Amino acid sequence: MAIITASLTLASPDLLTNALAFSTTNNLTKAGNSTGLELTSGLARTNFTDDPIHQKLIYRGDDATANGANKVYLKNLSSTASEYFTIYINSEEMGRLYAGDWAFFPWAANNGTKRVFTVTIAATWAIGDTWEFDGVKIYADSATVGSIANQIHAANFPNWVTTHTDDAATVVFEDRVSGLGGTTVVVTADGTLNTDGNGTANISSAAVSVENVGDIYAKPSVVTTMDLEHMLFKQ
Repeated sequence: MAIITASLTLASPDLLTNALAFSTTNNLTKAGNSTGLELTSGLARTNFTDDPIHQKLIYRGDDATANGANKVYLKNLSSTASEYFTIYINSEEMGRLYAGDWAFFPWAANNGTKRVFTVTIAATWAIGDTWEFDGVKIYADSATVGSIANQIHAANFPNWVTTHTDDAATVVFEDRVSGLGGTTVVVTADGTLNTDGNGTANISSAAVSVENVGDIYAKPSVVTTMDLEHMLFKQ
C-alpha cells in the first residue's frame, strides 16, 4: 500500500477582515476503505502546438476504475497571463486554468461499453487459407479449427484484444478502448479467403459500444506552444 498525502493551503492577508489562513491534509485512499491508492499514471506533460486549435485527450475513462476514488492533477505551465486551458469532462466544460493555475479533483472515470463479438472457426479448412481482420491476415498453419483459432488469438490486432481457450474453435474480440460507437461486425459472416478449403469464420454474439462519458480533455486558448502538466492517481 502506498502512502500519498494531499495538502491544500489557502492564505491571504487582505481578502477578509481578518487574515485568511486555512489548510487541510489527507491521505488518498481507495473508495470505501482506508487502503491507500497505489496506482498512478506518473507525472506527464502534454504539449499543444496545433493550428487550428483543437482539444487533446488527457485521460480516458478506461484509464481508471469507474466510480473509484481516483484523483486528477492538472497545471497550466504557461507564464503568459492571458493563456489558458479549457478543461472538459466528455463534452461538459469544467472551467479554465490560466497561466500557473492548477487543479486537483476527484474523477469518477465513467467509461463506455466496449464493442465485442465472437468468431467461430468451422467447416473444412486447408493449410494456407486466410482470415483477415483489422489489417491483420492469418494464414492457416493446419486444417484443424482449434489450431487456426489459436493462431488468431496469438496475433496482435491494433484495435482489439482477444480471449480464447487453447484449442477451442472460438475467439472473443473486444475493443481496446470503449466508446468508439458504431456496429461490431466489421467483417462479413464468413471472413475467410479460401483457396483449397471451404472453412468459415462466422461472427456472432456481437454487441455495440456505448460512448464514453468520463474522458478528460484540454483545449488551449491560443495557437502557440503551451504545456499542460498532469498526473492521475487511481485504484
